[in-house]
Amino acid sequence: MPMEGQEAERLVRLYGSRIYAFCRKLALKQSDADDLYQQTFLRVLVMPRQMDMDHNPAGFLMAIAARIWRDETRKYARRQRIAPIQDMDGDISSVATAGTTENEMEKKQLQADIRMLVEHLPDNLRVPVLLQYMGQLSTVEIARLLGIPQGTVKSRLHQARQQLKKELEGIGHDEKNVFGR
Repeated sequence: MPMEGQEAERLVRLYGSRIYAFCRKLALKQSDADDLYQQTFLRVLVMPRQMDMDHNPAGFLMAIAARIWRDETRKYARRQRIAPIQDMDGDISSVATAGTTENEMEKKQLQADIRMLVEHLPDNLRVPVLLQYMGQLSTVEIARLLGIPQGTVKSRLHQARQQLKKELEGIGHDEKNVFGR
């Protein structure tokens, strides 16, 4: 039995902004993120009722978005091999730092640099990072979602952290424990 409209509206109200932020991180372009966001909630409407509201519903929604995104990128890659097209869209995000103390400015700059570096990670590293830190999913949940072994998830998270740490140090951040580990 599909989810009722009122339940879906409640999910949008409660988790919509987090899901949209996640979609923006996955898709990178606003138009693609908008489509992904809409597809995520449309999928929720047609799927059999299987969401457990007591067990990380935002993570469940992010997992749906990640699956849709993965399928769409695979389709796009397949189409590019058959008939390549140029992407002309670009999207630039900015960081507002006016009116903050120097320490707050440094913290915001570090956060902006991390976001930028995460966006440039290869997909196989970026998706697990986003699912863990934005979706608050465990490595077991990420492994199940992506259909890969848990050890592979752990390895990819470690590789991503190492790469980000190296790049942060390369751009002048004396960085320790960015990931809370």
